[in-house]
Amino acid sequence: REKNQSLNHLRMASRLDACCSRIETAVRMNAVSDSMKGVVKGMGRSMASMDIEKLSSTMDKFEQQFEDLDVKTQYMEGAMNATTATSTPAEQVDELIGRVA
Repeated sequence: REKNQSLNHLRMASRLDACCSRIETAVRMNAVSDSMKGVVKGMGRSMASMDIEKLSSTMDKFEQQFEDLDVKTQYMEGAMNATTATSTPAEQVDELIGRVA
């Protein structure tokens, strides 16, 4: 019974880790979205004045934000994969599969 309860706790810990990672991803994506909104507003102002220097500066900021988003997305995907894959020891997974089979 204690062993079964221990496995249930490990499963719950794994699910909580995955949930935390998803929440962190959502918070970071929201921050990036807010930053991109500001850049888009800047693009609108630059287009209205048709100042090439302002437009170029805004596009550079947009490209930087996009690159940052890509890096953060890759990092969070890697972290989520690592969290869900490594939170439960392989021996216990094999043992559980052996019991079920």
